[in-house]
Amino acid sequence: MARDPNLWQWTGKQFRYTGGTQFGGRRTTVYVSPRMLVQFEMDRAGIARVAVGQELRDAVHDCVVQRAMPYAISISPHGDTLDYVSSWRAIDTYEVIAGMRRAACRLFNGSGHAAAVEWVSRRGFGRGYAVLGRTLAHLNSTSPMGLEKAARAAKFDPQLHPRGPRGRFVPKASAEALRRRAQRAATLRGGGQ
Repeated sequence: MARDPNLWQWTGKQFRYTGGTQFGGRRTTVYVSPRMLVQFEMDRAGIARVAVGQELRDAVHDCVVQRAMPYAISISPHGDTLDYVSSWRAIDTYEVIAGMRRAACRLFNGSGHAAAVEWVSRRGFGRGYAVLGRTLAHLNSTSPMGLEKAARAAKFDPQLHPRGPRGRFVPKASAEALRRRAQRAATLRGGGQ
């Protein structure tokens, strides 16, 4: 027997879903009011369908092709043959994170010397160009979450501003300290008297 979802209109009682859940005891209360109680129950099957769905795969592929690949090509070393620059490809794949498959797209360079360009410098040792790492850093810094994180990290401190906390120049030394400094400079110029 199903309960009427509008039961509270006639009786003033809260309507609660009493059916079975996929995860017992996994509901969390999101909102409470005198007439309504809203609880959230995660539907892992529905989230899994979204995580591997065509729309998310297209969005991830577009991000790699339109944002990551042009930046990687622009910072890639340009040799005589342009073999490294012309070998960038986007490969659609899946990643497993926290036990759930998710749509992913990898930026891949298929040239024969891609590893050497990435990790080895011209002298044969040390750090190479690190094109993929720099591309990832660029994507993280230009994403909305990266911009928000940078804004939180760069908090404005008016005491450190060159014009001082009120927007005008505040000298680092007081007037008395400046007077003593001027007297000391005058005595040094006068021969140390």
